[in-house]
Amino acid sequence: MTLALVVLLVAFGALVYRTLQAPPPLALPERGAVLHDVTLIEPGRSRIDHRRLVVTDNTIEAIQPALPGGDNPFSGMYVLPGLADLHVHFPPSALAGQTELFAFLYLYHGITAARDAGDADGSASDPARSGVAEGRFPGPRLFACGPFVDGDPPLWKNSLVARNPEEGRRAVQAVAERGYDCVKAYDGLDAETLDAVREAAHERGLPVIGHVPVRVPYEVARLDDAQHLIGIPPPPADPSRKFPFLMSEWERLDDARLAMLIAESMRSKIAITPTLVTIDRLLQSEDYASMLAEPALQLLPRFYREVVWNPDGGMSLAAQMQSDDFAMLRRVFEIEKRTVKRMHEAGVEVHTGTDSLIPFVVPGASLHRELRLFVDAGFTPEEALAISMHDSAESLAVLSLGVLKPGAPAELLIFRDDPTQSLDALDSVAGVVRDGRLYTREVLDAQLARYQAHFDAPLFNAIVTPLVRLALAKTREH
Repeated sequence: MTLALVVLLVAFGALVYRTLQAPPPLALPERGAVLHDVTLIEPGRSRIDHRRLVVTDNTIEAIQPALPGGDNPFSGMYVLPGLADLHVHFPPSALAGQTELFAFLYLYHGITAARDAGDADGSASDPARSGVAEGRFPGPRLFACGPFVDGDPPLWKNSLVARNPEEGRRAVQAVAERGYDCVKAYDGLDAETLDAVREAAHERGLPVIGHVPVRVPYEVARLDDAQHLIGIPPPPADPSRKFPFLMSEWERLDDARLAMLIAESMRSKIAITPTLVTIDRLLQSEDYASMLAEPALQLLPRFYREVVWNPDGGMSLAAQMQSDDFAMLRRVFEIEKRTVKRMHEAGVEVHTGTDSLIPFVVPGASLHRELRLFVDAGFTPEEALAISMHDSAESLAVLSLGVLKPGAPAELLIFRDDPTQSLDALDSVAGVVRDGRLYTREVLDAQLARYQAHFDAPLFNAIVTPLVRLALAKTREH
């Protein structure tokens, strides 16, 4: 190999490396802020006009009556706690730059706390947590479950296999020793092993969230936070059948079973994170061409919408469905929304989550869609916001997260319009305060433009798109 060829290859490698990396993140603002003559709203709890809120370091230091003559850029606006998304997934670190992009998109949409509900390949959640915590790039306060705890064989590569109670206890110990915040139970666990997982997790102060396992009834699983409404319908006559057939069981849900599940949820303190947006996005993807034009999808690089989520060869479940399946799923979706409303009215704690990273569920933007689906289900805008800002945030067991009072963490949203009156006001964010740092609308928009220019560049897509296609093909082979 000639020296010239070596130099050429090195130069090409350097070009590829630079192309794949995300642009430098925005500089973290200094901590501290003063918001003068604002309206403070804790949805469903309190509303106080004409207040001066002082942030020092990363804490709300004082809330005082606004004095005349103290005008500032946010005067007359509305200040609310940050939003919480309790079911997210970060992309594998092999997708260069996507960790930073996802973290930013959560922050951009006012999500100041998020829980990574399982790391499929073991490379996703740790870089996100450490990157945000160490200030290398901005993002929400991140909590994470780490590896899945599953039966044998596990569905995901990054799983701790628990075939019996002893293995279940060892799996929980491993999760705790690695510093994770929750235990993610998955489909293949049996009832006895899940009991051991729950007991071991609670001994360590860790909640057990996840899927109600296939072989365990909802009322027996007693998860601290049951995801996706799994287990609510009657047990399927044929458990071997897969999606979308299993969704049809929702049409067999009757009042007696729902009343029993509500009673058990209250007795065992089971919360639910319904992730309605996952079904909503699947239904919308029946018309793939129109879905591609949605503004939210433009926030991510092209390879997601054109390759990874493409029904032809991608990961979208739409490829498995016929027109009758979509019609059935639309009926089921209405039942799901009514069920969430009834459970909440009965006193079951409901949380907001999106399952971002699955097809067409865009980080950040999808939580706004989830809130709108709550309103479609019969919640008022204020009730939907209260669920995300109070119930969901406070469930993360961080002192005073999700409230506005002196001594509470400075995790705030500033709106030009009042979102408790209409969720259209979610688009009027003038600033996000995260960890005591104020990100103005102008700063957030400027960083978004940098990301979009980078990830939409022809060279980036020319390099990344074929690599993603190859990875998908290898995944299907296995």
